[in-house]
Amino acid sequence: MRHYPLYLIALFTLWGCSAPSINEYTLLTTQTVYQDKAPLSSKSLSVALSKSVASLSGKNIIYLHENGETGAYLYSRWSDTPSLMLQRSLLTSLYAQGVFTSLSPSTSVAKSDWILESDLDAFTHRILNDKSDGYIDITYRLIDTQSKRQIASKRFVVSYPSSSTNATGGINALKSSEHELNRQCIEWLKTIAKEIK
Repeated sequence: MRHYPLYLIALFTLWGCSAPSINEYTLLTTQTVYQDKAPLSSKSLSVALSKSVASLSGKNIIYLHENGETGAYLYSRWSDTPSLMLQRSLLTSLYAQGVFTSLSPSTSVAKSDWILESDLDAFTHRILNDKSDGYIDITYRLIDTQSKRQIASKRFVVSYPSSSTNATGGINALKSSEHELNRQCIEWLKTIAKEIK
């Protein structure tokens, strides 16, 4: 009977070792060629973290079924919140494109001419019958920091087909959707930058 606690410790140790590990994933920007020419705009831009729905405020990788059922994958998660990953990714892509004179996250003490705010409504692995995709729904607002006036806003709904209906397929599809989102957002910002020097 005196060895009973040792048996319990050994049992819990073995049970803990046999539990599946949790894999972490992140968003990486696509390879881009850095621009050496003068910036397209003389403005400075700061990019704010997206305001998101509660289900996207953590690191869970969310899936959504056609009937509206949502959940999170048990053994896969993001390395950061979707809002933080999207902010970093967009800043990196903007640096590479050379659109603005200077760039910073909104947490920086540096003052900027414009700030890009956003509302993130979806960042999910959407499963429809036997098909699925990486689905992003986000609305960007470009604000003049001096006048507090909204210069422009645009909603982006982007999806990219997934190769499978499991977590790996969803993660890869969301990465592709994120690359396309950055491309579309930067083209939109370039158009505005050309109009407002």
